[in-house]
Amino acid sequence: MSMIEVKIPQNLSLTNALNFCNRLWDLDDSDKYAFDFVNLEFIEPFTMAYVANELKRFRQTKIESEFVALNHQHKTYAAHMGFFKAFGLDCGNKPGQAAGSSTYLPLTILNVAELKKEAADAYDHVGNVIESKSEDIAKILTRQEEGDLVDTLTFSIREIIRNIVEHSDSKVIEYCAQYWPTKNIVELAILDTGNGIMKGLSTNPHLIIKDERDALHLAMLPGVSGKMYKGVKKRRDDEWQNSGFGLYMTSRICRNGGDFFIVSNDKSIFLDSKSKRDIECNYRGTALRLRIDTSRISTYSDMLAQYRKEGFEAAKRFSGKDAVEPSIASTMLARDFKEN
Repeated sequence: MSMIEVKIPQNLSLTNALNFCNRLWDLDDSDKYAFDFVNLEFIEPFTMAYVANELKRFRQTKIESEFVALNHQHKTYAAHMGFFKAFGLDCGNKPGQAAGSSTYLPLTILNVAELKKEAADAYDHVGNVIESKSEDIAKILTRQEEGDLVDTLTFSIREIIRNIVEHSDSKVIEYCAQYWPTKNIVELAILDTGNGIMKGLSTNPHLIIKDERDALHLAMLPGVSGKMYKGVKKRRDDEWQNSGFGLYMTSRICRNGGDFFIVSNDKSIFLDSKSKRDIECNYRGTALRLRIDTSRISTYSDMLAQYRKEGFEAAKRFSGKDAVEPSIASTMLARDFKEN
């Protein structure tokens, strides 16, 4: 019987995790794969969720092969957060089993159909249900009931989850988070296993999209949407109508001292305040890492008002008189609607 041994990197930073998962798909076919975790010491929320998804997909692809794990028993952080059980190894907690704390949220899975059913049962819009869950996540992570940090995290989480529900056709949404108070950094990881961004934007007849890279760059522009474009009637009484400003606004929040990373199938973009990089991937679906510098968050309403104004001005330069105005939901929280 042939066997291939695969060593997990010591430091699963963003770059190392992407490189590891890319190499995973270059492995030769084998009767048996042994994944050795002996060197693993450092893993982040995003890389934990990303690598778990890729290991799970790799196992599902090699259905005739045997898989074993080595030297994983003492990796307590990863086990507690649900990393091992997320890809099928019987070790540690299930995703979502750990209670979380003021500084972390374990790897957790939301069922999209259940989100929609919850909204329907309450005769509510799914956007409101998503915002409520996003606010709960933000409060747990920050141990605050209100304030600029809670509002900013709520907005960011809500916009990502809303995009997944509206565009991806993914059955599940996965998230994981860590707050490092001494570093003033919050990291949020949100992933799906859906169609990717190119498919979501393909319904817009005014966009020319050759590949996922084109789609990613377009999706980061203000006013670009697969559901709201010239010819689609704007519903003035629908604050949740998508206008393509969610990713733009969220990336602006992250780039204010932190960074923003987004994957769509085989392409990804890394953004911070000074740079923009394209990175090759081999994922299936959409994955996002939001890193927010909590010390740089100014008054929430003023910050979003500034980004909204700049985004709309940019959208007008891109699209002229046909530019889509940001929807209320893309720039505010639901509780703010009635105040304006």
